[in-house]
Amino acid sequence: MNVLVLNGSPKGEKSNTLRITRAFLDGLEKVKNCNVDIVNIDKKNIEHCRGCFNCWTKTPGKCIIKDDMEQLIEKYVVSDIVIWSFPLYYFGMPSKIKAFLDRMLPTNLPYMDLKKDGTSGHPPRYDLSDQKYILISTCGFYSVKNNYDALFKQFEILFGGKLSKIICPEGELLHVPQLEGKISEYLSYVKQAGREFAGSGVIDSNTRNKLSELLYPPDVFVEMANASWNISEGDSSQGKLPQDRAYNFIKQMAAVYNPESYTKDILVEIYFTDIDKTYQLCLGKQKCTVNIENFAPYTTRIETTFELWEKISEGRVNGAEALMKKQYRVLGDFNTMLKMDAYFGTKRKTAERRPVENKTNMALILFQWIVFWVVIPINEVWGGAAGIVFCSVIPLLSYKFKLTIYDKMSIPLVCILSILAVLGVSSIPLLCLSYIVFGLMWILSCGGRIPLTAYYSCNDYNGEDDFQNPLFLKTNRILTAAWGVLFLIIALFTYFLMESTLSSYTGLVNSIAPVIMGIFTKWFASWYPAKVARG
Repeated sequence: MNVLVLNGSPKGEKSNTLRITRAFLDGLEKVKNCNVDIVNIDKKNIEHCRGCFNCWTKTPGKCIIKDDMEQLIEKYVVSDIVIWSFPLYYFGMPSKIKAFLDRMLPTNLPYMDLKKDGTSGHPPRYDLSDQKYILISTCGFYSVKNNYDALFKQFEILFGGKLSKIICPEGELLHVPQLEGKISEYLSYVKQAGREFAGSGVIDSNTRNKLSELLYPPDVFVEMANASWNISEGDSSQGKLPQDRAYNFIKQMAAVYNPESYTKDILVEIYFTDIDKTYQLCLGKQKCTVNIENFAPYTTRIETTFELWEKISEGRVNGAEALMKKQYRVLGDFNTMLKMDAYFGTKRKTAERRPVENKTNMALILFQWIVFWVVIPINEVWGGAAGIVFCSVIPLLSYKFKLTIYDKMSIPLVCILSILAVLGVSSIPLLCLSYIVFGLMWILSCGGRIPLTAYYSCNDYNGEDDFQNPLFLKTNRILTAAWGVLFLIIALFTYFLMESTLSSYTGLVNSIAPVIMGIFTKWFASWYPAKVARG
């Protein structure tokens, strides 16, 4: 299938509209084997139509102007799908692609047809009855109404029922790196539209509805758009740039605040050390407001250079890595930093919408071992049987929970130890061995990219996205090593306890240390990142 893309944006490959078009092509090519030709109209030599009509009279079907149009028309007439991709320019199309459209005159015959509805037109010179057309366009407004009316009418006259449209108001947001999460979600629907079009020749109504939804509410978009021009209020006629570019950046942050993340009033203070400017973001129930004076006590204070904060917000610098390198610091409640993605949606970048996945649960790994530890000192056979039975249940729970590699590793390890217990191996060395094996599993996981505890604690923050956060991983690596050492110490302590009169209570007594360690873990998981953040 031949697909011709007419990229009419003067920005060429940097076009916001072309980004949407490429997403559509990705979906299209997932279903159909396509020969895609993207033509950057702005780079082509296309003169304006002279209105001489020589292409109808002296040289039928051939324009007398010798430029790139002859080759482009040849591509056009052999295409199965023609995608018109351009931004809205002053209620119409950019001038260069309008020149292209004007120069399409040789593809029509000179005489007129009288149509049943009383209108007339020039019939096509070529049989393009099977050709399909897609208009993909973005604009800087939030509304299609009164902005695209003229363009839509023109394309509907040209292509009638063979035309499909993907129109993205607020399209200027596609070049804002801080909004990548929202943009990626939109592009996933565009890809879906491409797959549907390849399959049936139409875009499903549900997908069309999703594509027609605004990226942000009109009032939020207007606030972001106005701030993005970096023009001071009252200076728009003179076009003066503001002295405080950072203020507009902060206003954009406030505009993309997600009220659904609200749990309580939070005041984030940001001090830009390189320009000596301080701003406060007041995260309320309905919106986020900006203070530039009369500051209230902050919940969290971020001290950074403006240049660095811009790079972090755009994804060019990993914020956690910069924090560990002491390139900026955070004072006050560090939990606010952990939830910045939820508040402002600035971190996640995903090309596709993720399906909802089951979460991990540390109880799955602990209970396998705890059952073994508690019952074995009482009765080896019953302890071994209980261990085997419980381990056999774990795989059945995968429908509800996501099993980690350590959940799966524990199943055969506990089963082997349980079988040895049933076969009559003494409970003392068996119990000590089990603690050693369990402790080594924790310690050895510290040498991998993701330490054991990280697989479970990520549920309390940003899920598996935290695996890209070096501060999160370092915190968990320390905790995982501490737990591993604890279980090795318990192995030694167990040996002496089993020889005492309290041997039957070994499992219960040994449970006290993990409880204390659990309390320490909860404290350390909050204290250590905050300590690093304070610098």
